[in-house]
Amino acid sequence: MKLPTHKKFLSATAAASVLLLTAACGGGSDPADTSPTTSATSSTATDSTSSTGTYKDGVYEAEAEYSNPAGVSKVKVEVTLADGVISVVKVTPEATNGTSKGFQQKFASGIAPAAVGKSIDELDISKVSGSSLTSQGFNQAIEQIKADATA
Repeated sequence: MKLPTHKKFLSATAAASVLLLTAACGGGSDPADTSPTTSATSSTATDSTSSTGTYKDGVYEAEAEYSNPAGVSKVKVEVTLADGVISVVKVTPEATNGTSKGFQQKFASGIAPAAVGKSIDELDISKVSGSSLTSQGFNQAIEQIKADATA
């Protein structure tokens, strides 16, 4: 029996399995976030200063929740508005399920290029860094922030 050859075969099989799992997790739909429904749960506005256009300049924060296979996850969104344009965006993952939190962390690390410099009225995020349903919570929070910034 050639044990070293057998070990090489097992190692190659294990490596191929890891590659397949990695490709499946990163490129397709978001298995932790697959059912669409969102609702804003709370919101606060801070540091509103001058009024330009439709929205007051300032820093706004909102929290939204959305359903996924693990249950309900929450996500917190903070944006800085200047002349109705997002100049800073911060997403704080609040999911308690490990898989959902992982998707939220990916979303949080990739949202800035998709949102900064865009008009808050034109912002509609569908998927960031492989996370599809976190964007639904994000969009709900943005709607709440828009309401707060016009008040």
